[in-house]
Amino acid sequence: MAFNVAVAEKVEEPLLSRTVLKGVVAYDTAPPSFAELRKHLAQHLKADEAVVVISRCVPVFGSRKSSLEAYVYKTKQDAGMFSSKVILARNQPRVKKAPTAAATAAAEKK
Repeated sequence: MAFNVAVAEKVEEPLLSRTVLKGVVAYDTAPPSFAELRKHLAQHLKADEAVVVISRCVPVFGSRKSSLEAYVYKTKQDAGMFSSKVILARNQPRVKKAPTAAATAAAEKK
């Protein structure tokens, strides 16, 4: 997937042990996932992927761009302490679930 991240603002927040990054993501087809953005920012900033957390990525109506807000923490423990569990779960790659026996039986009856 081809996308480009342009960081427009970088603000230090020493009390929360993090740096806030705000910018724009431009893409060709579909918006990138949070996991892809996290990996790209970690490589670009030369930081560990565990300390980069994508807070939000909101599409801009009528264009192939999204506004981005990300946090880069000092340590992995700081990321776990200051970010909500929902945001941390959103940053993990999606795992496809295997179909259960009940779901398979219901599909066969149709």
